[in-house]
Amino acid sequence: MKLKIFIAALVVVLIGIGGSIAYFNFYVKTPEYTLNAVQEAVENHDIDEFNKYVDVDNVVAGVTDNMLDAIIASQNNLPEEAKVAMNSLATMFKAPLVASLNDGLTTFVKTGSWEAAEDVKDSQGAMIDSKMILDQTGLMGLSFSGIDHINMNEENGTAQAGVKVEQSEIGQPFIFEVTLEEQPDGYWKVVSVDNFADFIKALQAGRQKYIEDYINQTAALLSDKEKVLAENEAKLNASLKLGVLGNDKSRLEVKTSIEENILPQLKQLQTALQEVEVPKAAETLHNLQLKACESKIAYYENYAKWLENKDIKTLREATDNMKKAKTMEHEAQLLKNRIQGQLQ
Repeated sequence: MKLKIFIAALVVVLIGIGGSIAYFNFYVKTPEYTLNAVQEAVENHDIDEFNKYVDVDNVVAGVTDNMLDAIIASQNNLPEEAKVAMNSLATMFKAPLVASLNDGLTTFVKTGSWEAAEDVKDSQGAMIDSKMILDQTGLMGLSFSGIDHINMNEENGTAQAGVKVEQSEIGQPFIFEVTLEEQPDGYWKVVSVDNFADFIKALQAGRQKYIEDYINQTAALLSDKEKVLAENEAKLNASLKLGVLGNDKSRLEVKTSIEENILPQLKQLQTALQEVEVPKAAETLHNLQLKACESKIAYYENYAKWLENKDIKTLREATDNMKKAKTMEHEAQLLKNRIQGQLQ
C-alpha cells in the first residue's frame, strides 16, 4: 500500500514536472516571452541577451527614417521645394544618425544612460552631436510601462505587439507598435518599431505645450511684478523731479523706499523665475529674463548706495546696469516673439 502511494505521488510529480517543462518550452517561444526578455536584459544591462531578442540594426534604421520624416513633415511653414532639399540633407546625415542612435542604445542597455559614449562624424567629416540627436528622439525621457496587446499572424510568422511607455514630455502614455518575427529556432525577435513617427509628433506636441505653458507662466510673473514696480518707480521718479536729493534726510527717504519697496519685489521676481521649470527650447529666453532681473537689482542696489555715498562711480555702475537690463529685456522680447511665431 505504501509502495502504491509512493508510486502514485511520484507519477503526479513527474507529470507536474513534465507539464511545467512542456509549458516552459512553449512559453519561451512566444512573442510575450521575447518582450519580457528584452525588458529583463535592459534591467540587467545584458547587451548579449538584448541583441539575442532585438534586431538592433533594423530597428535603429527604421527609427531614424521615422524620426527624419516626422521632423521634416512638422515644418509647416516651409514650401515643398524646401522640404525636398531637407530630404536630400537628411539622406546625407542618415548614416551618422544611425551610428549615433546605435551607440546610444548600446550605451543605454549597458549602463542605463542614453548618452552616447562619443560623437560621430557625417559624410563630410563634421562632428554630429550625439546627445542632441538623442534629445530630439525623446528617448532619454522614456520608461517602460507594460505590454498592451499582442496579435499573432501565424500565416507569415509575425506578431504585432503594443508596448506601453511613458515619456516625461508627452504627458500621457504612448503605445509603440512593434513587429516581431519568428526565427528558424522557434524564438521570436523584435525587428521594427512601426510608429516612431507618431511618437515624434506626440513629443513635438508635448514640447510645444510645455513651451507655451512656460511663456504664459513667466509672462504672468513679470506682469504682476512689473505693475507693482511701475507704481513704486513712479513714486520714486516723482520725488526725484521735486529735487528732494538736495538734503540728507530726503536722500535717506528715497534710499529707504528703494530698499523696502522696489528691491524686495525684484528679488521675489528673481526667486519666482528661478523656480520655474524651463523647457530646453526656452533656456536662452529664460537666461535673458533672469539676467535682466539681476541687472535691475544691481541698478537699484547701486543707486541706493549712491544716495548714501554720493560717489559718481557708484552712480555710473547703476546706470550701466540699467542699460544692460533694458537691452536684455529687448532681446528677450524679440526671442519670445520668434518662439511664439514658431509655435503657430
